[in-house]
Amino acid sequence: MNRLFFIIGAGMGTPDTLTGEARRALDAADAVLATHRLASIGPETEICPFTELAARAVGANGQTVAVLVSGDVGFFSAAARLREQLAPHGDVRLVCGLSSLQYFCAKLGVSYDDVCVRSLHGRAGSILGAVSYHKKVFVLTGGAQNAQTVCRTLVDAGLGGLTVHLGENLGMESERVQTATAEVLAAQPCGDLAVLLIAHPGAVNAAEPLRDSMFMRAKVPMTKEEVRWTACARLAVQPDNTVWDVGAGTGAMTLELARRACDGMVYAVERDADALALLEENRRKLGGYNVQVIAGRAPEALEALPAPDCVFVGGSGGAMRRILELARSKNPDVRVVVTAIALETLEETRHALLDLGFAGVEVSQLAASRGRAVGPYTMMTALNPVFILSGGGKDAE
Repeated sequence: MNRLFFIIGAGMGTPDTLTGEARRALDAADAVLATHRLASIGPETEICPFTELAARAVGANGQTVAVLVSGDVGFFSAAARLREQLAPHGDVRLVCGLSSLQYFCAKLGVSYDDVCVRSLHGRAGSILGAVSYHKKVFVLTGGAQNAQTVCRTLVDAGLGGLTVHLGENLGMESERVQTATAEVLAAQPCGDLAVLLIAHPGAVNAAEPLRDSMFMRAKVPMTKEEVRWTACARLAVQPDNTVWDVGAGTGAMTLELARRACDGMVYAVERDADALALLEENRRKLGGYNVQVIAGRAPEALEALPAPDCVFVGGSGGAMRRILELARSKNPDVRVVVTAIALETLEETRHALLDLGFAGVEVSQLAASRGRAVGPYTMMTALNPVFILSGGGKDAE
């Protein structure tokens, strides 16, 4: 007869937050195992480190063994990993539990059917993209990215005035629920067992196309919308990508990229003081807080940046080959798109992409025209033709 393993979602880690199904599974088990944090579930629970749970369950006496995990088994849970480890040794059944999202939102009296959910507990990443493009964001925090650190990130990005709900040690006697601004919470220490619900009523729609008329421009050059949309599609930006925008100018392309890298970060590199001021203004106006502005000249300003998944070069300052070489050295699989107006820049870039071993090098010319009213007629006015060059990954050997 096969052994039976229950993996049980223990809710907030207290007897009161167990489901009826979970209680019945515990009653049917010959042995119950859990980490120290879930020790209060029952007096017969065997406590062991998480890394030993699967092995101890396999070695436990009895036909039916229960393993407790916090929260719900399908919500950023260790249950999937445990299931893989236990499956070769018997039947494994998952018992759902109360998640921290459900518990906390009920405490606050708010719905969670429109919440963007992210976990930074023991993970790398940034919350700025999610907050930029969603009105409500629920965040699991912990480790290096605890609640205080996350709130400090919001403050540094210019979002210190947002309302943030903090839930610490949920379900325990030491439970703390507090509502304040990100700036206030950034000044308060907080433990690892904490969640945040961030309210951003001014969040923008990442799917909305950015039109030229939406940007502050002055006399700084700007990549036109037809070129931006084509170049972004060619770059194939993914939601969690790290992106460099070299020669960012007004930030028009930067903010297009930021909306596509909605869970990633865009590093906008620009050397001109007037352009930097406009870039910051457009970033705030159009809500792209997952943009970090880097003042400096490429490639030197790129040295300290994290390895990119994608690079857009709208202006190289005569350093095209060195920029591409640096990007490739940081990530051999980087995807690159370059726009060029001059034939000399076209040839320099094409040769550099080929010489550096970029795969799938392509060149397109985009010549767009826009209609404008002339009396009762519509006249088409041509924009400057632009070359779009792209390449990515390792060349075939």
